[in-house]
Amino acid sequence: MVYEILIPSIPFVGGYLITYTLYKTCLIRKSLHVNLWNFILFSAFLVTASAGFVLMVLLELGIITSINSGLLYWHVEFGITMALVTVFHISIYWKNTRRLFTGGRAKS
Repeated sequence: MVYEILIPSIPFVGGYLITYTLYKTCLIRKSLHVNLWNFILFSAFLVTASAGFVLMVLLELGIITSINSGLLYWHVEFGITMALVTVFHISIYWKNTRRLFTGGRAKS
């Protein structure tokens, strides 16, 4: 099975750049930008986790159907999407993220 990295990346990188530009030019509020990407991250996690759980149950029960390969494909694709959106999420909360790893206060 061949997984795509570039195809799911383009709309998310483009979408992020668009919303970031709209935020930086004061056409939308930062809260809208952040909440939109929080929602996208949550949605990608929900799909990825649900597909992974169903695949695990099918595997444990020894059920092999044509659904397994399609579900595995979408599980991986949404996982790639989630990884990309997580990078955006870390960039939004960079000061808090840095504090998490340094164990102290974020520098200004």
